[in-house]
Amino acid sequence: MPSPVGHALASTAVGWAVARPARPWRALVVQTAVLAAIGMAPDLDILWGRHSRETHSLGAALVVGVVAAVQRWPIGARSRLGTFLTAVAAYAAHPLMDACAADGAAPFGVMLLWPFSHQFYLSPIAMFDPISRALTTWAAWRHDAIAAVKEIAILAPLAAAAYLVRRTKSRANP
Repeated sequence: MPSPVGHALASTAVGWAVARPARPWRALVVQTAVLAAIGMAPDLDILWGRHSRETHSLGAALVVGVVAAVQRWPIGARSRLGTFLTAVAAYAAHPLMDACAADGAAPFGVMLLWPFSHQFYLSPIAMFDPISRALTTWAAWRHDAIAAVKEIAILAPLAAAAYLVRRTKSRANP
């Protein structure tokens, strides 16, 4: 499964693709932080021992979208519907990334279609390296650092492109 850095970058890129990057600078910082937190939130399930299950699903993304819209989270959307769509997309980036990553711990994959299905899904093509949770050796630390650098190399240009394209469009169409 990807690192928190990878999840934060992916959800921010997706969030900026759906809702324009915020203005002014302070609002952009808040928007980025909230989108990154949305992207990392599914891994909180590690705390109660249900990793890759319900929180790693499109059903959970819909729930988060409803909460975000009702609470009007500051993620750059101008309407409740826009907030809902942005939050759903940013959250869904996490389970979709996990489904496209190598998985070294059973159950393999993620419960992507919960609550409609309890089946685990895993892509046959692993785009991301698995992150070790047992950081007791330098080899594990080194492996995780290399995996995170690979994620940054893949996802940072996508985030930058989403930012630049959407920011340019917002200047042309205020």
